[in-house]
Amino acid sequence: MKQLQQITFATVVALGLSACGGVGSDPNEETPTEIAHHGTTYGFVTSPFTGKVWLDRNLGAARVCEQLDDEACFGDYYQWGRGFDGHQDPLSGTTDATTVNHKDVGHGDFIIGHGDWVIRKGSRPQRRLKWAKADGSSVCPVSFRVPTLTEFQAELSATGANAQNNVDTFNTFLKLSSSGERSFTTGLLVDQDANGRLWTNDTGGSISGVVFFDSGIVNFFSEQHRANGYPVRCIKE
Repeated sequence: MKQLQQITFATVVALGLSACGGVGSDPNEETPTEIAHHGTTYGFVTSPFTGKVWLDRNLGAARVCEQLDDEACFGDYYQWGRGFDGHQDPLSGTTDATTVNHKDVGHGDFIIGHGDWVIRKGSRPQRRLKWAKADGSSVCPVSFRVPTLTEFQAELSATGANAQNNVDTFNTFLKLSSSGERSFTTGLLVDQDANGRLWTNDTGGSISGVVFFDSGIVNFFSEQHRANGYPVRCIKE
C-alpha cells in the first residue's frame, strides 16, 4: 500500500495537480499584464469604481497619456464601425468615394465628403455587431470590445470621478486625452488639445454616440456623423 501511495503522489506531481489548483493548473503561471494587437502593445487598467478592465490607452497610441494634450497618446482615428484597414492612421490618404461593402472596403483611405462612409442603407446593425466582437477579429484585442455610452458614464460620473471637463477626464484612471477629431468634410485633424471624443457602440438613426469632453462639459451622448474619425478605447468583455 505504501508503494501505491508513492506512485500516486508522483503521478499527481507529474500532472501538475495541487490541492487548490485542480487538474493541469500551474501555480507559477502569471496573469498577463499586457496584450499585443495590430502592432501595438497595451497594458490594462482596472476601474476603482466598477471593477471593469480597460486598455490603458487609445487604440494605436504609443503610450499612456502624460498630459491631456499629449499627442503620443491620441492614437488612431476610426470611422464608426470600420475595421483596421489603414484609414485610421492620422496620415492616411482620403477619398470622396463611399463604399457599399462595409465588411471589406478594399482600400485604406479615409472617406470624406459624406456623413456616413457606407452608402448602402441597413448596414448599421452589422457594423455595430462587428465592433461588439471580442474575439480579436475587430478593432479591439482578444477579450476586448468597443464600449457603450453607459459603460463610459459609469466610470466618468462615478462618485470619486464626477468628471465635469477635459481636465477631470484626464485625471481619472483612464487618462483620457483631448485628441480632437478627424473631420469627415476635409479629412483634417481638428480641435486637438481643445476637446476629446471617443466612439462608443451606441447608435441613433443616422448617427452614432460619442463621449465628448472639453474645458466646460462632459457629454455622454454627443451624436456624430459616422464618417468622422475618433479614437477608440476598448473595454474587457
